[in-house]
Amino acid sequence: MRVLFQMPFPGYLRMYGSTIQLLAERGHRVLLCYDNPDKRRDPTADALEAHEGIELVGPLPRPKRRHEDSIARLRIAIDYLRYLDGRFAGSPYLRRRLEKYLDGPMLRLLARAPSRLPFARPAVRALLALERRVPSDPRVERAIAELAPDAVFVTPLIGRSDRNRRQTDVVKAARRLRIPVAAGVATWDHLTTKGLMKEVPDRVFVWNELQRRDAGRFHFVPSERVFVTGAQLFDRWFERRPSTSRDEFLRRVGLAEGVRLVAYVGSSPNIAPPELEIPFVRRWIAALRSSGDRVLEELAVLVRPHPYNVEAWAALDPASLDAVVAPREVPELPMSEHDEALYYDSIHFAEAVVGINTTAMVESFIERRPVLTIRAPEFRETQEATLHFGNLRAAAGGALQTAATLDEHLAQLRAAIAEPERYASAIDAFLLAFVRPCGLDRPATEMLVDAIEALAAGATAARTPQAVAA
Repeated sequence: MRVLFQMPFPGYLRMYGSTIQLLAERGHRVLLCYDNPDKRRDPTADALEAHEGIELVGPLPRPKRRHEDSIARLRIAIDYLRYLDGRFAGSPYLRRRLEKYLDGPMLRLLARAPSRLPFARPAVRALLALERRVPSDPRVERAIAELAPDAVFVTPLIGRSDRNRRQTDVVKAARRLRIPVAAGVATWDHLTTKGLMKEVPDRVFVWNELQRRDAGRFHFVPSERVFVTGAQLFDRWFERRPSTSRDEFLRRVGLAEGVRLVAYVGSSPNIAPPELEIPFVRRWIAALRSSGDRVLEELAVLVRPHPYNVEAWAALDPASLDAVVAPREVPELPMSEHDEALYYDSIHFAEAVVGINTTAMVESFIERRPVLTIRAPEFRETQEATLHFGNLRAAAGGALQTAATLDEHLAQLRAAIAEPERYASAIDAFLLAFVRPCGLDRPATEMLVDAIEALAAGATAARTPQAVAA
């Protein structure tokens, strides 16, 4: 079968490269289409694109309909209005991130609206009804028809930028051509921190039941179109092994052999800007050193900054921080194998992991490490007030140690280091609920490939002479 994979740029291979490769290995033809082929080239992109079952095709054309500017503004208004719904009132940063797209007098009026509008949800539904009247673009239809796919897969579909809103037109065109089309939810926060799904595909593939629920209540996707496959993003974490020994790793990052290690995993600048994160981590380390508990006072601390915050952290004098920072040079994104290994080893060799609100928490759970967080007031709107962090907490239950104060956190950290095995069953329950709901031994990639094959096979069967005659 022929499957068209349409993505903004090669960086999305981090999430779906394994899916594309497995489809090709099963004998299917994968047509790989990027809007911007040169942006954020994944280190594995060249090898993947050279696979005999994968064909790199050119970008799909931009729509050129009447009133195209008005259509773009309609879509921006839909995305912005969703964050005036009271359920998002606690996270105004989500709304602020969209304000740069508010072009024109009507859209700029939205920026003056209060953070909570009682009619926001019905207004979104009314604008979505208007969006559904926007016709498919013939140029996009012709381009897809020429590729003759048996199924189309788009991701992320719900991004904030104009580039991602254009994927709405890919879905419209595929449905107009009667080609089954699916969307993949790429990460754990996309359904609640990005734009709205404006055209509903035939299938929406999500990680878990929490995302299935969110696809319905936030994107109005009928439940029968939502399928749970697990998180393809993390399959490689279940298979990774450390790149070196523990003592060699400690030497590499500048620590003495044999020390006990706790890792702080940094969040993105949207969640924890460095001007807030660095002072917070300083207070946290100071609390460790003055705790009166010898184990906590002697813990070695490794700060693993988010790639977008590395420069700010690298500018610090490590001696003034009483911790090591790794990496100290900004990694390429997507990360190289060397940078991935440093990231993995930082978590693997830690006895516990502390963070605010980051995907590294999920990866730490996969390594069966105790994970702890602190509800610091400076991060309230980007941590506990965000819906995706609420999903993480709900799924993690007792596996995620959450503290309201530093004193409470220190007690939790001491217990986690003393008895890490006490969290094992809770961590496995989290992984089963959040990452691999189809079974801890079932890679999510296989589940998604099976589902794509079924989607494409149904369309192929419908086009056979026997089906037409029937």
